[in-house]
Amino acid sequence: IAIFHVFVSHFAIGGGLYLVLTEMKAHRDNDPIIRDYLHQHARFFILVTLVLGAVSGVGIWFSIGLVNPEATGVLIRTFVWAWATEWVFFLVEIIAAFVYYYTWNTMDPRLHIAVGWVYFVSAWMSLFVINGILTFMLTPGEWLVTGSFWQALFNPTFLPSLIIRTGVAFSLAGLYAIFTASFLKQDEHRSKLISYSAKLLLSAVLLIPIGAVWFINAIPELARHISIGGAP
Repeated sequence: IAIFHVFVSHFAIGGGLYLVLTEMKAHRDNDPIIRDYLHQHARFFILVTLVLGAVSGVGIWFSIGLVNPEATGVLIRTFVWAWATEWVFFLVEIIAAFVYYYTWNTMDPRLHIAVGWVYFVSAWMSLFVINGILTFMLTPGEWLVTGSFWQALFNPTFLPSLIIRTGVAFSLAGLYAIFTASFLKQDEHRSKLISYSAKLLLSAVLLIPIGAVWFINAIPELARHISIGGAP
């Protein structure tokens, strides 16, 4: 459930940036065909992220609560204000996504792009908070001694994991965009959008090994041994 959710939730972040940047490009180039494509891509984006993302997110809570209720309780108690903060960002994200899609041809372009930026920033901030909770489970760091919320959130693998996840989010946005752009009938616009999306994908992929090398050196020795092939 979590692996499936990762592909959806990270696309929800990178895809938001892709929509805004490409809409700005469409206005700058005065290209109505790209805007029409983006409208269709936004519908695909809304359905995948808000429906599948929400359902799989609930599925994670349900499954971890069954498998290990005590550990789930520790996460809730330790990060109660982090969860509250993340849910606020998620609520803003949902509202902005619906406003962005349903006002496509009725809102002033500058305001519409601003709504898109609100969506992306709130989505990335949601990742920022959740990343601290996820990395805490592997590297709790000084929290084991102090019990400090801030040391739990900003633990030893917080930053490298954030870099990896941001790179994955933008990479997935490029991949999904290449997929949807491949259905365009006009050869010129199809090639243009696929090339544009591929550049985003390749630039984002560069972030992943940088974060990965940092991350692999920050995790516990046993976890590092297993991750590089030491599992039985």
